[in-house]
Amino acid sequence: MKKNIIIILVVVIALFSIGCSAKDSELPAIKVSSKAWTEQLTLGSMTLQYLEAKGYEVEDRTGLGETPMLRPAIQSGEIDLYWEYTGTTLMVNMKSDVVTDSKECYEMVKKWDAETNNITWLDPANANNTYILMVREDFAKEKNLATVSELADYIKAGNEIRLGAGIEFVERPDGIKGLETLYDFKFDRDLLSSMAIGITYEALKNGQVDVAMGFGTDGRIISMNFNVLEDNLKFFPVYNPAPIVRSEILEQYPDLESDLNKLPALLTGEVLQELNRRVDVDGLEPEEAAEEFLRANGLID
Repeated sequence: MKKNIIIILVVVIALFSIGCSAKDSELPAIKVSSKAWTEQLTLGSMTLQYLEAKGYEVEDRTGLGETPMLRPAIQSGEIDLYWEYTGTTLMVNMKSDVVTDSKECYEMVKKWDAETNNITWLDPANANNTYILMVREDFAKEKNLATVSELADYIKAGNEIRLGAGIEFVERPDGIKGLETLYDFKFDRDLLSSMAIGITYEALKNGQVDVAMGFGTDGRIISMNFNVLEDNLKFFPVYNPAPIVRSEILEQYPDLESDLNKLPALLTGEVLQELNRRVDVDGLEPEEAAEEFLRANGLID
């Protein structure tokens, strides 16, 4: 009898060990990535810190690159999740026409990625980080500019405008060319300064350009007292950020989707703008701004 009990205990312990080993082998670290600019680095760090606090094993691959690098990486399994923008997938990957309705755009990209790439879009944040055109407040008052239509009329009247824009904005269909077509005007290419994302704000502040391309949730808009020209003909597509995850990872981690969806629920345009301001204006590291946000919302201790 005693011998039988010992045998049973040995078998149970062996089965338990096998089970643990199998579980460990089935659940690799979640590889979290991001693009390489302020908002993306902050969202990537926020995701890493939050998941780590929830007990997930994570691997930091933030700042990997832009969409042309991240897309193949998530499809190949080199990374498992990152925050993408609905309009980016719609325009760049799906090659679709512009959609300006947030819900419609989200449903389109969610359906396409699920069916085509085995990628799941989680809940989107109620924030639109779309392209914008900015001017200094004094310039807006002096030239009486409040909308893109008024800017177009000003240029068509023969006035010179120096534009500062990111390289992608010059090349993408939802950038300069499409904007010029809809509003029926043309920027003088000799007065166009193509520059890295983020440099446009300083160039505008310092008077090197008259109009600059920016992003709707950037914290420098308020701190530098810029006026955003109203896109009155609604050219720019919506860019709601949302975590996108390899569907295989969600199957391996049944609670991951509900856990991650707690983040976008807290991220409005104003919240993202403040997070970006804390980094770009106040000088915090993205990791610090992310930790500050998570603690303030009771998501980490």
